[in-house]
Amino acid sequence: MAEDDSPVLFGFICPNCKTDLGNATELLKHYEEEHSEEQDILKSLKDIFGKAKKRILKQDENNVASPGASSSSKVQPVSSIITSEAVNPQTIGSFKCHTDAFKRIRNDRIERFSAETNKLIIRLDKLLMGMPHDPVKKKAHEQAVVPWLDGANVSRCPECTRSFHLARRQHHCRLCGAIMCHDCSHFLNLQTAKEILMGPKEQELSPPSEQELRLCIHCYRLLENRKLMTDTRNCKPLLAEYYEILSEFHKEANKLTQQFLKMSESLNAGETMYKLSDAQTLRLQIGKLAENIDTTSRKIESFGRKNGANISELQLRLQSAIRVATKSYLCTELLQLPSLPTEEQLLGLQEKRRCEIEQRIQEEKQSQISQRTPNIRTSVSHLQTSKNEGGATLEEGWKPENAQMYTSEDPMIQQMNILRGYIKQARAAHMYDEVASLEKNLQELMEEYYKQEYQKEDTFVQENQLEHAEHFS
Repeated sequence: MAEDDSPVLFGFICPNCKTDLGNATELLKHYEEEHSEEQDILKSLKDIFGKAKKRILKQDENNVASPGASSSSKVQPVSSIITSEAVNPQTIGSFKCHTDAFKRIRNDRIERFSAETNKLIIRLDKLLMGMPHDPVKKKAHEQAVVPWLDGANVSRCPECTRSFHLARRQHHCRLCGAIMCHDCSHFLNLQTAKEILMGPKEQELSPPSEQELRLCIHCYRLLENRKLMTDTRNCKPLLAEYYEILSEFHKEANKLTQQFLKMSESLNAGETMYKLSDAQTLRLQIGKLAENIDTTSRKIESFGRKNGANISELQLRLQSAIRVATKSYLCTELLQLPSLPTEEQLLGLQEKRRCEIEQRIQEEKQSQISQRTPNIRTSVSHLQTSKNEGGATLEEGWKPENAQMYTSEDPMIQQMNILRGYIKQARAAHMYDEVASLEKNLQELMEEYYKQEYQKEDTFVQENQLEHAEHFS
């Protein structure tokens, strides 16, 4: 067979006339029109193109009626194609649950250790109760609570396996009576033992003690675990204490901020209910609270970072989130308070408000004169409605402490002195609404007192004049 030196052609080439048709559709059309007599080759070409299209569209051969019809069928979207994995999901293999076995083993272990620890706590309580100071009586007391093992048949220490002799004597655990040497002994201070029994708060009241109890390693570890668990339950972490302090600062700042906004609005409106000095003092206190909040949040953010403590990534993110939230709170709530008017501005605002009130009173008088036939029923119903709406409820009550009793014969002077004490307490508690109300009451009492004094003086002068007139007559 002679070698063919013709070049290799690529593309959609007609096998008979070697013409490049460009795509599969043009090639099939060309072959049906120009080379229709060669049906076998045409059929093979259709089969090849049909299989290629089915592979591209991932269709099953059973869904195609004929190879010729596959070329003219509509192409389905990819979203409608259902794979074999979705039709036939994978079945879960055999498995066995070990949760019950784990809980049973864990409960048995916890019960064993808790039962042993409770026995040791009971024995420790009996040992400390009425422990004598005499060594002989103390030894008898310890043996009466916990029987000691006989050391006649024990020649070696169970812990270190070293033999007992004259220099290495036998010792007994005061809680279980086991035998050990001095090197394997552990000593529990009586003060620590009382902390385990009564807690650290009750132990602070008792005087410290230098006496110790000899224990084996097993009893010592059980008591040490109990003390660690008790300390963890009773003692709060330092980070939690910082956060509680921060929360208290937040509550106090919110309370003072609401009061300051109320006072600022009243002063800027020209009202005389609050004093400018009280509002300025309150603003300074809010500034100090903002500094304390910022300092505490910085401590929370830097907690455990400088000393290289083993802190989880989740806790570090929590500390950073607290710092970010605090900065946002400071910027939006405490550092954007409205400004207060100066003394001159306050006087101008008060004068303006006084003029507006006088003008309003004049307008109301004119309207009353023009309406000579008022509706009695309407006025009565309006009066009842105003009485019902006039009742105010306090969200947060404030009660002053018992005022100092003043030894004055005049009851009005006593009432004024008591009111002055209440005003001082309310100003210290930042209850400026109560301060304004109490000062108003004090002013009314003082006016009434001076009025009565003037009346007494006038009466006294008139009586003297009458006496002089009668005397000269």
